[in-house]
Amino acid sequence: MPKRLSKSNTPQQELQANANQWLTVAYQPVSLFSLKRSDATSMAARSNLVPTPYSIKMALLKVLLESQGGQHQSDLDQWIKSQFIWIRDLSIYIWPPEKLVVNRNGYKLRYYDQTADKADRSRSTLPMQDGFVFREWVYMQGHLQICCGPSGRLTQLEQLFSLINYFGKRGCFFQYLPEYKQQTLGPLFQPNPTTSFTVQPMDDLGEKTTFNRINPYSTDKAQLDKDRVIKPGFLPVQLTTSSAHYDIYQR
Repeated sequence: MPKRLSKSNTPQQELQANANQWLTVAYQPVSLFSLKRSDATSMAARSNLVPTPYSIKMALLKVLLESQGGQHQSDLDQWIKSQFIWIRDLSIYIWPPEKLVVNRNGYKLRYYDQTADKADRSRSTLPMQDGFVFREWVYMQGHLQICCGPSGRLTQLEQLFSLINYFGKRGCFFQYLPEYKQQTLGPLFQPNPTTSFTVQPMDDLGEKTTFNRINPYSTDKAQLDKDRVIKPGFLPVQLTTSSAHYDIYQR
């Protein structure tokens, strides 16, 4: 079990003497959360219950580029490569909120036929098509905690976390809670298969992947199981209620 959310009481001089420290931050969900699983299709997608290490690291890279990228226009490639390495190598553990309610929804919509541009352009096609999509939205009750490290850049890491306002889909907002951040010499919590009841696929950046591999504007292509790896993650939540339209999980 993790410690209660409170300010760290570890002596400051002891923390400064160790460069490989861990940072734990907390967020208050302020809207519904949705993040497609890595094995989902575009039309039918189940949602992860919590953000994955991959999505958290991509959020860190996003706010890093937005806040500091303008200061490195002359050496952007060299600077982002060095910054990407320490973010890529972080170990990230997630402690879910006290209660999760997964709402299942089906939508009927009209969308553009994208296959017309990629296949035979001479064939006739409708500009819009009817389709049915399946999505899940997660209501979170309580605080979401993220523990990451080891790293000697906790000050910079905390600044980046404070700039993040959503995880997963755009509009899935979270409020950073600075009063609950903690710096420790080890992780406050880790996955424990003996006390966890739910398994969620957790995608993460590969150990040897580069920034160009995950950069959508680069010609380098990312490879599954090399640049983006998927491993089973254990969450300390238990399914307590289930129906055709919702699931309820309790931590």
